[in-house]
Amino acid sequence: MKQNTFLLTLSLLVAVFLSSCEKININEVPHPNLGISENEVTLALGSPYTFKATAPLYTSYINTWTLDGVVVSTQSSYLFEPKLAGTYTLVYTGTNANGTFRHDYTVVVPVPVVAAKPGSSKYISKVFDYLPAPGQFINEAAVGSPEQAQKIVGGINSLLSLGAFGGYVVFGFDHSVVNGTGYDLAIYSNPISGLTPWAEPGIVMVSQDRNGNGLPDDEWFELAGSEYNDPSTIKNYEITYKNPKAYEAVTWTDNQGNSGVVDINTFHKHNYYPEFASNQESLTFRGTRLRSTFGMYGRTYINSPFSWGYADSASEGDNYLTNKYNGFDISWAVNDKGEKVALKTIDFVKVYTAQSEKGNGLLGEVSTEIKGAEDLQMAQ
Repeated sequence: MKQNTFLLTLSLLVAVFLSSCEKININEVPHPNLGISENEVTLALGSPYTFKATAPLYTSYINTWTLDGVVVSTQSSYLFEPKLAGTYTLVYTGTNANGTFRHDYTVVVPVPVVAAKPGSSKYISKVFDYLPAPGQFINEAAVGSPEQAQKIVGGINSLLSLGAFGGYVVFGFDHSVVNGTGYDLAIYSNPISGLTPWAEPGIVMVSQDRNGNGLPDDEWFELAGSEYNDPSTIKNYEITYKNPKAYEAVTWTDNQGNSGVVDINTFHKHNYYPEFASNQESLTFRGTRLRSTFGMYGRTYINSPFSWGYADSASEGDNYLTNKYNGFDISWAVNDKGEKVALKTIDFVKVYTAQSEKGNGLLGEVSTEIKGAEDLQMAQ
């Protein structure tokens, strides 16, 4: 009796084992157990996450993880460490002789947003960089020095010259500026309006802190103004100024085969090349160059404004006479291919002189000037 019972028990165990083996067929197409089965995953910048694909018992296959088309792991897991905000495509495949299992992930890493707080300022909180091109005011403490650049922080009453084409200033706020309804940014300057206008148009660019390091070292986007698609506008313009190391005209050459000078005048008797620049031999600037609007109205020299979308320009299109500033919408942003870019927020702003015009000995070169900037969405 005991022997029969033992044989019966053994038979049952064998049956269970054989049944289990039928369920775990090593000849099947892979069926891994994914640590996360959703198709879209949202991760915070700087927060590592391990994606896993565990093979069932008694199965074997080759694991492959690809991130945006590049193989990043051949193990059963992959540690994704987001260092730059964006949308990524992560694909897992498990392969054996019988076929391939595939799962696609869309990994979203949002751009970090620094929210405005009760004590936040609507004005510039930090100037990150100031590198003017040569100009009559450059090297003068009151309007063309690094010390003066710091004075546009916290208000709109100082004045900073950016020099000739390409000269720029980069600044930010103590929070991210939201792309809201209407104008998001105000740039204050000192253009002259009326029948004898004097505008010195500057292009405005914006950037997001996609790597979260608090520095303006990510991709820049131009806020495309009224002249962006004009046939006379030159994209990817490049100009190089040579330091005369004296009170002399500053010579330049560009990538269009042209050459010329930034003239000196009798009102500013000093070197016009920025003596605080790290390179004291030459400076090269790149950007979008707008056509010259320099001319005369009767016996008066003028430099006419464009319709809208530029700093230091008394433009009717952005209601400068009413607002006393040039307004900018983050929705105007385009990348270096001219494609529209949807930005919910921005963290950094760059303004640079956009015309290459030496003017004359009385008025000097066309050089954008700014007095400060304001987050208009915060002000509302």
